[in-house]
Amino acid sequence: MSGDGRTFGRYVTSAALTAGLALGGLVLPVVPLPVQAASPVSPEIESVRLTRVDPAARAEPSADDPPVGHAHDESGDAAPRATERSTGTEATRPETAGPDAADPAPPGHLAALAARTATRDFLVAGVTWDGATGETVTDVALRVREAGRWSAWQELGVEEAQVPGSRAGTEPFVTSGADAVQARAATVSGRPPSGMRVDVIDPGSSPADRNVGAAAGPAASAAAATGWEPKPPVVSRRMWGADESLGSPWPETSGTLKAIYVHHTAGTNTYSSDQSAAIVRGIHAYHTRSNGWPDIGYQFLVDRYGRVFEGRREAQLHNPIGAQAGGYNTGTIGVSAMGNFVTAEPTAALVRGLERVLAWKSFEYGVHPTQTTRLRTGQGTSTAKAAPGTVVTVPTILGHRHTNRTACPGDRLNARLPALRSAVHDRVLAEYRRHGAVRLPASPRPHAVSSLRTPVQWRPETAFAWDAVRGAVRYEVLRRSGHFTSTRPYDPYWYEFASTARTATTVYTPPGENAVYGVRAVMANGRRSPVRVITTTTRDVLHDDWDVYGWQRISRPGYYNGHAYRTTAAGQDIKVYAARNITRVHVMAPTGRGWGRVAVYVGGTRYGVLDLSSATHRDQRVFQVDLGGARSGRVVLRSLDSGKEVRVSGIGVVRP
Repeated sequence: MSGDGRTFGRYVTSAALTAGLALGGLVLPVVPLPVQAASPVSPEIESVRLTRVDPAARAEPSADDPPVGHAHDESGDAAPRATERSTGTEATRPETAGPDAADPAPPGHLAALAARTATRDFLVAGVTWDGATGETVTDVALRVREAGRWSAWQELGVEEAQVPGSRAGTEPFVTSGADAVQARAATVSGRPPSGMRVDVIDPGSSPADRNVGAAAGPAASAAAATGWEPKPPVVSRRMWGADESLGSPWPETSGTLKAIYVHHTAGTNTYSSDQSAAIVRGIHAYHTRSNGWPDIGYQFLVDRYGRVFEGRREAQLHNPIGAQAGGYNTGTIGVSAMGNFVTAEPTAALVRGLERVLAWKSFEYGVHPTQTTRLRTGQGTSTAKAAPGTVVTVPTILGHRHTNRTACPGDRLNARLPALRSAVHDRVLAEYRRHGAVRLPASPRPHAVSSLRTPVQWRPETAFAWDAVRGAVRYEVLRRSGHFTSTRPYDPYWYEFASTARTATTVYTPPGENAVYGVRAVMANGRRSPVRVITTTTRDVLHDDWDVYGWQRISRPGYYNGHAYRTTAAGQDIKVYAARNITRVHVMAPTGRGWGRVAVYVGGTRYGVLDLSSATHRDQRVFQVDLGGARSGRVVLRSLDSGKEVRVSGIGVVRP
């Protein structure tokens, strides 16, 4: 029931009560009846093992029935166009081979089939397995018993979050109230992955489920657009009864918003208005307790009554990275339609709810609803159609199936996307005409960073500072980084690692890491400013990562890190292996009268010579060798002069 409907219902109840009392001779003032507040609700989870093919279940005539919705259905929107397949910078010329030219999904063989199992009553179910398994899961299907009748098999797509230590799993399966479950799974080898199980979730009930409210956001301004002008009423996490003890804040956030994914949930379309909040709680419990993610996977959910639910923590206020599309979770958000739209049509209310939340976020972040954008395929994904590192061109509003092997968001909802994009475009255009471009909060202005902190941070800890921003109540310090041996220079997202009310903070950078540091202001209403980069820097390479065979270690308090490596023989090497995409080499070295020279090689090519001879002895001097572009390979420092002193105490490799 909509918010207006609930208000009307309360009014009718109050009016009827007043009339009854008046007829009895007592007249009372008309007052609305109190609405019970939401409170956190702890879910209950029951597990059914899915580790073998049950012989009795296999003998059932319906065991092999085809599922509703196939996990590798790629009908609907055209597949994304690949524009680049390397891991360097984005290419400017498209390639003829698209993601559909990549290896197709491998065929699967039945690996596990559970018996029909009676369970506790539940609203949400899903299948998970050990994330580190060597088995490739190709298909998972589920059926449930509702009101004494078994449903057809329904295919479940695989969801990926790339969370260390998490369990792999399927999208959640929604019921209107089931009490038994059966699952089957296929793998490439025909062997079940370790630890596979079905979790059924009873999300509990709250008195507030019948009166789910909507949280207000920061006030929109008529004078200058804030981005919140088209914001729909949103049911906050507090209002749907999120148990925040189940997870933790998700520290990764996208710096920009490039595209919005439309999802659906598997299962039923017949849940009641009173069950929507409980279903969201069940999905939250499935993602946090079954999958082992820190939070719910989607930024927003929309029920069949058109109500918008806040999914991920603070998704209303900025862009915490979600789990909406494996390989494309950065720079995007996910809105999940609560229902199965493989064969059923979405309700008009649900489509309007989608339209409103998509228009809100498109307006706020300048996303053009009817245009395309480019996304880079991430590493560690098994469902993406494109190979890791490929840049694909996709619509800014797209279904999950557009980039991933899945039926989501179902044929019927997927067919609505062109019209949905047009409707969202009209809403966004109207807001631009009414308010102009969005003005985000001002970003902090960082203070200058010294040469000993960038491009090489020669100490583990260093302090950064910035100017205060009017109206800010605190500042978030963010980092994106990558080890010098990693394929990409930096993670493609920001990691929030510090929050302070002050305008300065001290940060620790791990050895061998290249890092970009940024800061953003947080206003009293929770809105964030764009991230302003403080600096790009790198920590020096640990001595443990040097190959120093033939060099002598010399300890001295004045040396960098308290020691250096020494040789007087020509042709002695210090080696650092497998550096990737580095542009400069910085060397910290003592100097002295009559000392020798050191050549610097990367990938077998010599790029410079360091002369360590100096009229006066110096414990520390920083030498720099420019490579003339990004290079990869072994870094070698080689002594050139026989009988002359050479000492090296620090090596830093700089990436773009």
